[in-house]
Amino acid sequence: MASPVLSAAAKNALNQILSDAVARKSAPAMFLGVTTVDGPIYVQTAGTTLVDDPTSPPIDEDTVFALFSQTKLVTTIAALQLVEQGKISLDTLVETVLPELANPVVATAQDETGRATTTVPAKNKITLRQLLNHTSGLDYRINGALPVDIVPPEYKHNYTDDEDSSKFFKLLQGSHSGVPLRFEPGTNFAYGFSTDCAGFVVERISGKSLEQYFQDHIFGPLGMTSTSFCLTPSLQKRLLPLSHRTAGAESVERWNRPPVFDRDPAKVRVPFGGLGLYGSQKDYLKLLTHLLQIKAGSANAPILSRASVESMLTPSLESTAAATFNGVVGFVHPYLGLPPAAAQFGHRLLVNTADVPGKRRSGSGCWSGMAMTSYWVDPATGVAVVFATQLLPALDDTHECLYDLVEREVYAGLDTTL
Repeated sequence: MASPVLSAAAKNALNQILSDAVARKSAPAMFLGVTTVDGPIYVQTAGTTLVDDPTSPPIDEDTVFALFSQTKLVTTIAALQLVEQGKISLDTLVETVLPELANPVVATAQDETGRATTTVPAKNKITLRQLLNHTSGLDYRINGALPVDIVPPEYKHNYTDDEDSSKFFKLLQGSHSGVPLRFEPGTNFAYGFSTDCAGFVVERISGKSLEQYFQDHIFGPLGMTSTSFCLTPSLQKRLLPLSHRTAGAESVERWNRPPVFDRDPAKVRVPFGGLGLYGSQKDYLKLLTHLLQIKAGSANAPILSRASVESMLTPSLESTAAATFNGVVGFVHPYLGLPPAAAQFGHRLLVNTADVPGKRRSGSGCWSGMAMTSYWVDPATGVAVVFATQLLPALDDTHECLYDLVEREVYAGLDTTL
């Protein structure tokens, strides 16, 4: 079957949507890319580097973004590569690689902020599978609720030369007798440090830093030359700064707070597989294109097997975890239009188990980064899309509405009959 094409009218409409949003100052600069197994069929940027300075340089395809949780997909691919090589299995107890997780504790009470106050030893063990689908019990908010635009303190610690991932676990453990979990491993869903731990698994098994592993086994093979944990001078020069929308505001302004976390490449001693990458969205489109190709059986030198890619797009949550996942605001895009309880989670991706009229098909997978960098992969239609800006706080309703409008325009303009 031939790849879908996007009509000229749809391209013009998408161009207008982006330029209008930037002109109204309801959105910072944006990147939108649509790709098929044959490569990108639409790539467009809009806006200038500084949201409050129209004379600043316009962004382009090579502009660098803080990817935040877009990082998680890359880490999952690395972990699945090790599974394919027989170096670990999905059901391996991760304590055999990460002894810091040998004796976790489960929160039995918490204070008004959500911080665990009393715990009991966990009865179950954590597996790699549970790290990949967030059923391990590791929770970002186990040590207290966080504002939606701030990362947990374990990420913000200034790791010294003699500190590594073991220090991360010490910080996470705090005064508890073991690393605290929200629930018994395998019994529910919690968004948290699971993918970071999967990244530490990759490091310890491969003997490489996560940065070096990604460069050797993912970025290099795919030609992703502008993606790294290290914000080098070259990447810094192309970085799109964060913007901010205050509560109730229609327009956005330049981020006027301290950095979300330290960006000095000299201080990147502990790469976090859950949020630490910087990169161009053009690079990310290369990754999504490759996943489409693997799924379609047309990839040249695939970095994963088709079975591994399908595992990312296959529901993996039991009923309790699935109910939690569907019930938490923010996990499912508010305007996606899925029927109730139709969202599932595979190895790293939200998977919709029903077609959405006028939008993505059943079996599609998606996720996003905290600063409103969203993507989806729709193998049934044969397209993948990245729609990204740099805007906080997370879950910005104006951007989510724009996301819905963009997706509908993309699908309305696709011709899949050729």
